[in-house]
Amino acid sequence: MNWTIIIIVGILAVSLLVFLIIRNQKDEAEFEKKQNNDYPKPKDEKDDSEIDEL
Repeated sequence: MNWTIIIIVGILAVSLLVFLIIRNQKDEAEFEKKQNNDYPKPKDEKDDSEIDEL
């Protein structure tokens, strides 16, 4: 009887661990995508250099 409980708890623990790893990878990918899109695009440096030369 004790082995049955230990096996069930072990399977549940491994399942939770796999679920958390998969969820973390998905959240990390979404976070990276959000950070890349939130970054302001740099201005065109060609326009800035013309002003500095005058």
